[in-house]
Amino acid sequence: MKAALYIRVSTEEQSKEGYSLDAQLDKLEAFCYSQGWEIVKVYREEGQSAKDMNRPQLKKLLKELDPIDVVLVYKLDRLSRSVADINKLLQKFDDNEVSFKSSTEPYDTTTSQGKLLINIFASLAQFEREQLAERVYMGMTKKAELGERNGGRAPFGYRLKEGKLVIDEKEAKIIQEMFKLYLSGKGIRSIVLYLQQFGLKKDIRTISRWLENPVYAGKLRWGNRSKMDTIIYDDTPHTAIIDEETFEKAQQLRNKRTIEGKKATSPFHFSGVLRCARCGGPLSGWFRKAKGTKHYLCINKKNKGTCNLPQFTEKALTKTFLDELSADDPEKFLQLSNDFNIEKKEQNDQEDLRKELEKELAAIKVRKKNWLLALGNGVMNQDEYLSMTSDDSKKEEMIKEQLKAIIPLEVKYDRDAILSMLEYIPHLWDTANDTEKKSFINDLFESITVDVPSSYYRAPGKTPSVFITEVKFL
Repeated sequence: MKAALYIRVSTEEQSKEGYSLDAQLDKLEAFCYSQGWEIVKVYREEGQSAKDMNRPQLKKLLKELDPIDVVLVYKLDRLSRSVADINKLLQKFDDNEVSFKSSTEPYDTTTSQGKLLINIFASLAQFEREQLAERVYMGMTKKAELGERNGGRAPFGYRLKEGKLVIDEKEAKIIQEMFKLYLSGKGIRSIVLYLQQFGLKKDIRTISRWLENPVYAGKLRWGNRSKMDTIIYDDTPHTAIIDEETFEKAQQLRNKRTIEGKKATSPFHFSGVLRCARCGGPLSGWFRKAKGTKHYLCINKKNKGTCNLPQFTEKALTKTFLDELSADDPEKFLQLSNDFNIEKKEQNDQEDLRKELEKELAAIKVRKKNWLLALGNGVMNQDEYLSMTSDDSKKEEMIKEQLKAIIPLEVKYDRDAILSMLEYIPHLWDTANDTEKKSFINDLFESITVDVPSSYYRAPGKTPSVFITEVKFL
């Protein structure tokens, strides 16, 4: 018989317990010699856990089953510690007419008794792994609750000295400057570009994590990026880089920006609502210091160069906006919006969607009933039944959630109320401060789509006019 040997270790401790790759290989070679088997290939899996099948050598083995008669392992848990994965692998071997054998355990996968036995051993292996994970989790949780670090590298701004965090003065100054810039109103993108000037190339996600890390305020956090509860310990031995008040202000600002976005923090009156008529992208504001003027630029032109909308001044946009709010024709602005004509269409669309989902749900129920009858009549076994119904069950739950989300639409817009607010803006615009102007815009509009006349050409001292193509109300 042609045999493929699969050997695996995940940790240094397993090597010490006699599970080293070489030790496993010696045992398996001796076993093959005693059986008169020909060794076709050895698959060496080093530093890989058996918690799932995402392992390079295992994947390679499964692709190369064609010339193999038997897969040989030292122990079952070298192949997998998951009952579900064991069953999948055995099915894969069976489909390719490949036998499976453990050199230290009595398995015969050609009989129902052998399959039962192998499932029992796999269950024990899975139980052992889950118990170990629970013990590790309990130990690490206890350490975190006592204010002790659970290992890992020192965060930026610190270095490790005898297992303790000590401040790295050079990096700490960067952290302090980062918090200072953020609280002064700078966005994370601006901070990234600022730090790049000093050779520190970090992405937006990294800067965001730094701003949220309580370690800089002298605290300890554990479990933040996992399914477990986050533990924050205040009384730690390491020195804080920033004071707690600064850290809390940064968190409040982050929460505010997360909820309200730049609508609440940007100095540009129309930020957060402007959309490009040419590509659909958002527009961002920027300040030209030399002339003291505010401008808007399509983000797709700024970052990717994929849009040709010319930049324009906030002054030009404001003029157009106030001109559209004509006192002579108060309903002129409403013509830029479809919001007052779409309720009935949306209701019809939702009703059609509801009927389609209910039809699909009924079809799933019929299929599941047929699978159940097939199981009861012995046409299929339980594994086949579960396999056939698994996808349908997931789809059924998803459809039910979609049906819950479909609610009757209420009339969202009050024409008289909207007109009253629109008429109110021009009268107060000249006397309102920047915050009040932003409030007028962002409390009323979901989006304002703008364009520049196609006849515009760029020339020194020439600024494009702006026209509004569509508005959407909140």
